[in-house]
This record gives sequence, structure tokens and C-alpha cells, in this order.
Amino acid sequence: MKKFVLIVFLMALVPNIAMAKRVRGLFGKSERIEKIMDVDIKGSNGEDLYLGYKTTSQFFFMGVYIKDDGYVLGIKGKFGSYYPLDNQQLLSFQENGSLPNPLPSYEIPFTDWLWGFSLWILMVILAVIWFFPKSGKSLYERGCTYYFGKNVKVDYSKAFAYFQKSAKKKYAPAIFNLGIMHLKGQGVPKDNQKAVPLFEQASDIGNTNANVTLGNLYYEGVEIPKDLGKAKVWFNKACGQGHDGACKMVAHIQEQH
Repeated sequence: MKKFVLIVFLMALVPNIAMAKRVRGLFGKSERIEKIMDVDIKGSNGEDLYLGYKTTSQFFFMGVYIKDDGYVLGIKGKFGSYYPLDNQQLLSFQENGSLPNPLPSYEIPFTDWLWGFSLWILMVILAVIWFFPKSGKSLYERGCTYYFGKNVKVDYSKAFAYFQKSAKKKYAPAIFNLGIMHLKGQGVPKDNQKAVPLFEQASDIGNTNANVTLGNLYYEGVEIPKDLGKAKVWFNKACGQGHDGACKMVAHIQEQH
């Protein structure tokens, strides 16, 4: 999970660093001018100008917002410098032919909007990761990581806790594993009286391993009293689910009686 969060963070951060460099900084307000077209207009100090549109972005390490400020006259050769254009000025320039009528349209790139609000997007992603309910399967797989020691130290207590969370979502493999842990005393005191009902619960949800395990328990008569009739019932259920070994055990019990 931590690796996934880090990847998401980096994916959001990398384009923002590039964006922030263009708009001068990772913090505070930044204005950006995008050129639309060249115009035959001079600035008050004789500068060559172009028609552009301005956006204002607010950064707090990442994008907080981006606002469309409309048309401006950008100053060539001076990054971010411009003359504002109000409606009266626009009409005046259009009347004397300095600006076209209608004005050319523009569209702020989607990526700019995305980066402009990246802080909030990242916060939503992190909230989903941390607070969105996890599936029974994902909790079970996390439990297996600790149960089998996959890239971590074996920890039956943590495995049991994850299997319990998964079992609450009626995930049969997790319920079965809880039964195994009670049966073997892994992370919890050995308790056959708790193990058997868990196997039965997993069986009700269709878990083949639970049927085979119950069949073996009743057949062997070590952990619980031997009962070949019950053993045959559970092996029959597993056989009906396509378990070859269980089918052989059914035939074996029938031969004995």
C-alpha cells in the first residue's frame, strides 16, 4: 500500500514540478500568458505585443486552483508581462482593425486544469486509498502475506487479524484459514471447537478445502471424534465440487462398509 501511495504521489508531483517551473515557483500565485496571435499594436513604451490569454494559478507545493482571466496583450520578449484588456479596449482595437472581430477563441489545455487542481486531486486519491472499504479478497491476500511470510516476517497475529476482517465480508478462503489457525494454534490458542464451525461456515459459502478438511477430521478421528458417516458426507460435498481426492475417499469409505 505504501508503495502504491508513493507512486501516485510521484505521478502527481512530477508534472507539477515542470508546471511550477514554468510559472515561477512551487508556492504562491503565478500568472501565465499563452500566445494566441501576433498583432500590430505597440505598448506604451513601444514594445511589440501579441494577443494572448492569461491564467492565474495558486500553488502550495502543488496546484490549489487555476483561473481563466481572459484576453490580454502580452509583451514580446518579457515572460509573463502583459497589458490588461477590458471590454472597452477590446472594442476600440476591433473598431480600428488592430484586433479581429470576432476574437479568435482559445481553450485552456485539460492538463493545465489537471495540474492546477492537482493538490485536491491527490488528496481525493489518498482518501480513497485509505478510507475506501477494502474487498474481502484484498484483506485475505494481505493476511496470506503475513501467514506465509511473503517478503515479510511470518506474523500469525497480523495474519489472523486480516483474515478476521476478510471473514466479516464473507470471504470463504479467509474463514477457512481462520479455522486452520484455530485447529493448529497459530496466533491463537488451539481450539477445535472454534475450528469446526468455521470450516462449516466456509463450506456453506462453497469452499472445497473446508469440505475436504472436515472429511479428513472426521475420518482420522484425532482432533475430533471419528465418524465415518460424517466424513463421507463432507467428502461427498467436495467430490461434487470436482475434488478427485475426495471422490477417492468416498469410494474408500464405501469399500470399508
